[in-house]
Amino acid sequence: MKPTLLIFLILFVSNFLYSQDRKTNTHFMGSSMIFMPSTEDIGEKNLVFRFNHRFGNAKSGLDDFYGLDEGANTQLALDYGLSDRWMVGLARTSQFKTWETRTKYRVFSQDSNIPFTLSLYGVIGLETSEQTYTYSYFTRSWTGNAAIDNQINKGLNTYELTDQDKTSYLSSLLISRKINETLSLQISPMYVHRNFTPTEIDNTRYGLDIGGRIKLSTRFDISFSTILSKKRDFIGSSYSQESQKTSIAGANQFTSDQINTGLSNGSISLSEVILRNIILDEPVKHKFVPFGIGFDLETGGHVFQFMVSNTRTLAQTQLLRGGDYDFMKQEFCVGFNILRQFSIGEEREKW
Repeated sequence: MKPTLLIFLILFVSNFLYSQDRKTNTHFMGSSMIFMPSTEDIGEKNLVFRFNHRFGNAKSGLDDFYGLDEGANTQLALDYGLSDRWMVGLARTSQFKTWETRTKYRVFSQDSNIPFTLSLYGVIGLETSEQTYTYSYFTRSWTGNAAIDNQINKGLNTYELTDQDKTSYLSSLLISRKINETLSLQISPMYVHRNFTPTEIDNTRYGLDIGGRIKLSTRFDISFSTILSKKRDFIGSSYSQESQKTSIAGANQFTSDQINTGLSNGSISLSEVILRNIILDEPVKHKFVPFGIGFDLETGGHVFQFMVSNTRTLAQTQLLRGGDYDFMKQEFCVGFNILRQFSIGEEREKW
């Protein structure tokens, strides 16, 4: 998504929200959205502990207990309010053993003169799991022994990622508008930079998180969110392998070497090449547009959130890579968040 399009969307939605009832207060209801944080502050000298879970594909139902048997992607996070405007935090996610430091600063709040609340949000993420990337540059015969040659080529084609490679950055504007006592909306333009990406994946990516919350009672809300982006990661570990697939499982396209050799010795025909490489050509499949819906229950200093979504991702620097599951094929995962607030300073009103 181009920056100019993001600016257009921000202005369009802001103008729409501005035209609604302007007599509401500044806070965006709830402590967080499905994927991104809300503009709401946690308060000066307040500490919020978050315990988040996302389980596996729930499509098979009770066979694997709706994805719980597949294990969970978990996250532990602490956020602390340096002031009523400024928050800092630390999170650790099991997927890729990711550590993230984050900060949020509220620039201004919605009131009778300002139509929305604006906060700045930034995250630095480091994936500490061991990761390698395999190229296919060296495939020559070195010794004449296939087993030895394969091992040599594998070593020459394998790159072990450094900590610098596995570092990512996210920056976002959090823009919320409380329409009335029941409905609140938020849009979050996002920018993510990954220091290292596989072939055919851009290091820099833009996206837009669109979400909202419907307040049903003083303690119960329904929240929803989706993330739009121009591109998402492809499914699979090698783009070259994925691009060779056809619409028939197990029947890959012919490589240029296979075509040249096969046509010259008569082992394949031109019609076979046309059938596989043109007629049966299958576009490379990419991950899905993230979407989720959740139910939030507040009980004093605790907030319990239950949600259904098509992504297991919890680390925010990884959100623009795309969703894991296809809702159109009844694929989804369940998850929950538990939030607990502690007041380190003077006693504050519970939220």
